[in-house]
Amino acid sequence: MKPKPLLALAGAIGGTVLATAGVAAFVMGDGDDDAARPAASARPQQNTGQIAAALRANGATGCDADGTRVECRYDGHYVAATVITPGMGISMQTALEGWRSGVGQSALGEQGAFAILQGPNWLVTGPGELVDRIRPSLGGRALHCDQPYGTCS
Repeated sequence: MKPKPLLALAGAIGGTVLATAGVAAFVMGDGDDDAARPAASARPQQNTGQIAAALRANGATGCDADGTRVECRYDGHYVAATVITPGMGISMQTALEGWRSGVGQSALGEQGAFAILQGPNWLVTGPGELVDRIRPSLGGRALHCDQPYGTCS
């Protein structure tokens, strides 16, 4: 059996919590319908290839990627991206609400500010500096959050 890196284990735990938090957030909602609308400049992605390349080109390291998920580190902080596919059984709205909670960061003990970049069928999360740097190449709408379970705008 091949050993799993800590980042993958935290991602799996975070993903489970994310799904639970996402469902709860979707049911409760926050009245911000614009939060789920992708930016017109962003293009749908078939897989994580272009996203992973943009992350690496802008300083992300140790990236572990498959067709629908990328996990990296940037300046010591957690970075993740996912392409939402119909087979996942999760809507973009639900995924976004879960990611806005910061559960992935929290599961890794990161309590600081983070950002989310949203495209039509994909999400990227990580430090605001990195998200702002990759936005010109990927497009999308950026949300900046003050801390896990905090406020995003």
